[in-house]
Amino acid sequence: MKVVSVATADSRAYFSILSRLKMTNLRFVSLTPTQARMQRREAIITTKKEMELFSGTSILIEELDENPLVMEGQILSRISSKGNRLLLIGIDPGSRVGVVVFYGDSKLGSFTVESLEELRSRLSRVVRGIPSMKAMVRIGDGAPRQSKGIAQMIRTELPEVLIEVVDERGTTTSRQKADGLTRDQGAAVKIAHRKGVLLPNPWQRNS
Repeated sequence: MKVVSVATADSRAYFSILSRLKMTNLRFVSLTPTQARMQRREAIITTKKEMELFSGTSILIEELDENPLVMEGQILSRISSKGNRLLLIGIDPGSRVGVVVFYGDSKLGSFTVESLEELRSRLSRVVRGIPSMKAMVRIGDGAPRQSKGIAQMIRTELPEVLIEVVDERGTTTSRQKADGLTRDQGAAVKIAHRKGVLLPNPWQRNS
């Protein structure tokens, strides 16, 4: 993974972005604007006021989401090749809905929700906030009625997203936690990487 550089003389902006970067999987270094110019860094996270100081790719702090998961995806979209911009989301339905988000080869994070409305809100923020070549959601079929409701919600809220329903047998581990994930989130990881049945999209029939 490429290393991104944080270079700004604005202390408030610096500590704001640093606190979020520490909650991501990104590799980063902190430099003064002078150091960043001398080293000719490719990707610089800086402020809008300071962007003209650098010749490489400037990623503006003011344009990055406050949510570290979404922010990581936004940064990766600026430094990844076009062929590696698939936004992939796995969902494990249940009383607690496990969700995992991948961007290309990178896992951005996971979370758990307990209502369809919370799921709608968080998925919308992820899909609309992270630029991608294609967005796909894979939903486990273990709770058929709930899976159908989630698919219908996504189709209405995010019609551009591809939806697959996945056979989720064998996706749930008996352990409470695996790799720092809850059982729901661990199952969502396996669902995300399992090929499913693509649901037709009525909005794209004539495209």
